[in-house]
Amino acid sequence: MLNETPLVSVVIPAHNEEKTLARLLDSLQAQTYPYLQILITDDGSKDQTLTVARRYAEADPRISVISQPASGVSAARNRALPLCRGKYLRFADADDSLPPEAIALQVARAEKDSSDLTIAGYTEYLGEHGRFKNLVDLDQTLPARENLRLLNPRSNSYFYGVLWNKLFLREKAEGLRFDEALTWGEDFSFVMAYLKNCERISYMRDPVYDYRRSANTATIRQVLDSILHPMKNIRIKIRLYHSLKELYVARGEYPAFRKTLWLYLFRFGLDL
Repeated sequence: MLNETPLVSVVIPAHNEEKTLARLLDSLQAQTYPYLQILITDDGSKDQTLTVARRYAEADPRISVISQPASGVSAARNRALPLCRGKYLRFADADDSLPPEAIALQVARAEKDSSDLTIAGYTEYLGEHGRFKNLVDLDQTLPARENLRLLNPRSNSYFYGVLWNKLFLREKAEGLRFDEALTWGEDFSFVMAYLKNCERISYMRDPVYDYRRSANTATIRQVLDSILHPMKNIRIKIRLYHSLKELYVARGEYPAFRKTLWLYLFRFGLDL
């Protein structure tokens, strides 16, 4: 049974997350889908993150721990990617968690519809208050061109730009790496590059992730960084736009969307 069931590789970068990492790992161990390879990259933590990770790895053979000097979230993910063995690839952040049936639901849909990518809803928490979000609110599998039509006006959204509400087919991600030169938006750039290889994208209404906002989230850091370093962030925004444009060019759809695609440059954090 184990050999017939798709393995899911879960990649977790962790930097000074001693207070939250256990919650994430507990939620992964509580998944109704047990066929997991869990890879934690400790990115030069100064607290007890590495100790927590190793304690879980000692008790659960599905968990492996990598340690590296602090090099950033992209480098941490890149370190783990060559070690992934699963048919599917899943990402999680060390300060969040997953509902118990999240991975089972995504794998079931991907297997049923031969999906290259599944995208699902999530619950956003501010403190103890949770709010379900699903920007597109679809429950169907679409061809690539229809996905590009939906993406175009929503390209700045968490729904499309983040990693953690998606299940990737690992063979479609072969050779892809996160851009270590980006201080934000590296997840968006990765997703856009991945979509170049996708023919079938499944949308799900189910919540598959518990995203926890705090004063230290990437969005808040990005806002502060934009204020402090406006020119640097304009350059990053332009670079991310080119990753979006390259997707449409690669799929032969740029002429059809060129009049509106550039609006990405003037939107920020659309997450309705």
